Amino acid sequence: MSDNGRALRSKSTVTSSTETYDVLPSPVSFAAPSSTFPQEAINILAPGSKLPGLMPTELTLLRQKQRKLAKNASSTLSLCTSKHIRNALNATLIFAQYEAGSAVCIDPAGWILTCSHCFGDDEEEYRTAEKRRWLLFYTGLAVQVECRQWDRIRDLALLKILAIESDTGKEGGIPTFSFVPRSPRAPTHRAPIVCIGQPGRDDLESTSSRRTKYNLVEVSEGMFRGMIPGANPDENSDIGTLKHDAWTYWGHSGAPLLLEEDGTLIGLHSSWDDETTMRHGIPLVAIKHFLQERMTVAAGRSTLTSAEP
Repeated sequence: MSDNGRALRSKSTVTSSTETYDVLPSPVSFAAPSSTFPQEAINILAPGSKLPGLMPTELTLLRQKQRKLAKNASSTLSLCTSKHIRNALNATLIFAQYEAGSAVCIDPAGWILTCSHCFGDDEEEYRTAEKRRWLLFYTGLAVQVECRQWDRIRDLALLKILAIESDTGKEGGIPTFSFVPRSPRAPTHRAPIVCIGQPGRDDLESTSSRRTKYNLVEVSEGMFRGMIPGANPDENSDIGTLKHDAWTYWGHSGAPLLLEEDGTLIGLHSSWDDETTMRHGIPLVAIKHFLQERMTVAAGRSTLTSAEP
């Protein structure tokens, strides 16, 4: 899964912003409770707490990732040269466990999309899998999520934030999360795109056990390469029907694919073709159908404020 000339911004293949940030934009803010639009309560945990649902080794790995993310947050943000892509970075999350994985927030109430195979490759694996996981924003901010809906055919899963590790917002404020809107239309062929996600730590191309040197969050660019001809866009269980050529690695599953011009969501990266090296993903239309079918079940009512394509 080599670079093959793909643009990875941290490798200086594109010009990064020289802007520095004394205060990083936070992925979360806190608002006063609303009786008009009541939201599911989100638990606020003090920083450094013993996070629920984690074994000691898992908590250690989370803290290691957290420290590395916080250390590199400013340089990661500098890779995003527009306000739209900076917002998308703020809305992107990575799985804290060893197996990696990526995700994106699509609603300020804390609804998140990722690939279903991040929770299990089939029904049996999903049934026995832990439904609650810890994810991290690029700043190192930790949130606990729960998988509320899982669709193996579309390769999509809908998650909800249950808890956040934060030293703010304890005075009754409601967490409001950065999110990316869905694009109101399908992308044109060869439209410039950006992908934000987590490369895995193991070098799968090495004949010996070796770690990669990638950052925990990488920003890459490429183009939308159309769809698999004749494929059902809702059938993504074997390989994603969307095609793109932005750089990815294992661990990028669930990473948002965004139009470079406005930062709107056109799909999620999910897979690649080892014969053609083409990257594949779940298209916007499958995401739309999934949310139309599953959001009401997951939330009791549709709360999504993102643009409806």
